[in-house]
Amino acid sequence: MDTGHWGTRAACGFMLAAAVLRLWHYLPGEPEPVIFWVHLCLPTAAAVFFLAGMLVKRGRYAVPASIAAVVLGVVFFIVKAAAFAPWHRALCTLLYLAVLVLYTLTAAGVLPTKKLLYPLFGLPLAFHIVTDLLEQAQMPLPLWDWMPELSVLCIMAGLFCLTFGMKTEQ
Repeated sequence: MDTGHWGTRAACGFMLAAAVLRLWHYLPGEPEPVIFWVHLCLPTAAAVFFLAGMLVKRGRYAVPASIAAVVLGVVFFIVKAAAFAPWHRALCTLLYLAVLVLYTLTAAGVLPTKKLLYPLFGLPLAFHIVTDLLEQAQMPLPLWDWMPELSVLCIMAGLFCLTFGMKTEQ
């Protein structure tokens, strides 16, 4: 990881924004335990791992911390997908597991190229942006209700930007 690269810095900004949006949305009041652990703690812990790895000791722990963050993020997204239709849940779970495997192998240097990560992160991000904008245009939600989805978009954008800051491509 090149912690000084614009992509890595943008990824840190997006991950910080994702955590702030989650904290801002879920901390007021008393969320149910499942909401607290799944929708607040898992993604926030992932962001903290990611940021700590990128910022501590000039990124010395960037790869292991980013892999830990992706593991926590994948668990979050798989649990979140439990509410989807069975076919949608299965597709999303396969995508999330592909993200985990390909990211881990790329970040660890086993896969010598990061080219697979661009579409793996970029296409779902583009899909979510388009579908969220269409949904927002058809049935506008107040910003407060849209904050969890904005947080998800920040996580996805962070991973996409991080790809640019990875040093593994030959």
